[in-house]
Amino acid sequence: MGAGGNQIVSTDFWSMGGYARFVWPCFAFAGVVLGWNLWSARRYYAAARLRAERALEAAMAAGEEA
Repeated sequence: MGAGGNQIVSTDFWSMGGYARFVWPCFAFAGVVLGWNLWSARRYYAAARLRAERALEAAMAAGEEA
């Protein structure tokens, strides 16, 4: 276990050696960017799928085969 005894994560970890006020906002910003990237990709995929379905329906209505 080490010198900390039963502590799983020491307070030194959370303070990041005095740089916590710089490190934790960077982690938060990275999380926001990754979340936005996931949301944006899913939204783009749904829109592209809808466009493809509409194009296929229009082609079928015009008498063309897909």
